[in-house]
Amino acid sequence: MIHRRRAIALLGVSLASLRLPLRALAEPQADDAGEPSDRVVRALARINSYRDAAGVSPAGLDPALMRSAGGHVAYYEQNLDAGMAGLGLHQQAPERPGFTGVTMGERASAAGYSGRPVTELAGFGGLVAAVDWAMDTVNHRLPLIHPSALVMGLAESVTSGFNVIAVGLQRGLSYAQLPSFCPADGASNVPLHWDGGETPDPAPDLPRPLGYPITACFGLGQKVEWQALELRGPDDQPVEATVRETPWMSAAALIPHEPLVHSTSYVIKLSARVDGAGSSRETAFQTR
Repeated sequence: MIHRRRAIALLGVSLASLRLPLRALAEPQADDAGEPSDRVVRALARINSYRDAAGVSPAGLDPALMRSAGGHVAYYEQNLDAGMAGLGLHQQAPERPGFTGVTMGERASAAGYSGRPVTELAGFGGLVAAVDWAMDTVNHRLPLIHPSALVMGLAESVTSGFNVIAVGLQRGLSYAQLPSFCPADGASNVPLHWDGGETPDPAPDLPRPLGYPITACFGLGQKVEWQALELRGPDDQPVEATVRETPWMSAAALIPHEPLVHSTSYVIKLSARVDGAGSSRETAFQTR
């Protein structure tokens, strides 16, 4: 049985904070010559390894988004008394020191980024750990592996551990190989379950633990009418799951209601009308 939901103002307005263990960090985002720090380089490499597995092009660093992310980290450091938490981690107040823009879009524009749209991830812990955490979620995974998310800016605090990944999405790409999937076709050692621990909660009415979430993405700006997105297990039996659509990103997530079975093959089946034409795909993965 497939249960369908729509993500209302999910990533277009804000992505919630990711809660990782707090620890001090000790590196700026760039050296004196403007080259990105080793931490930023490692985090981008981790993102691109996930993108490669999903079959989408690598992302690169954008100087303006780097400034935007760094400015927001600096704002947080100067306003530790402001009680920034949850979705509030993405907002700034004009009267506060270090202000660079109320929203992520305003901050990117102020830093010189002219593209649209912009979204971001914000939270605590090392950047690489933040990326790994996000990839095991529904909402936070999406901008990291979206086929249209080709430029990013990464920053982290040297004291609090606060980090930001600003993401710029671009339209008008070649969509011949889409949709992309996570887990990717042929993936092995896929986790069995997910604790659902992110804000906003993509499956608020379901008991935990859930099955490991699945993401399908078309290109930004493509009009997608989802007809079926389902998971099939042994003997082609359907797995009960909820479909969570994110229309502005032309994407959807499939959230199994129960943990998947150890060392088992699963098939993802998708059918949709995309820009008025029919599209169908089947991919498979193996659990750990």
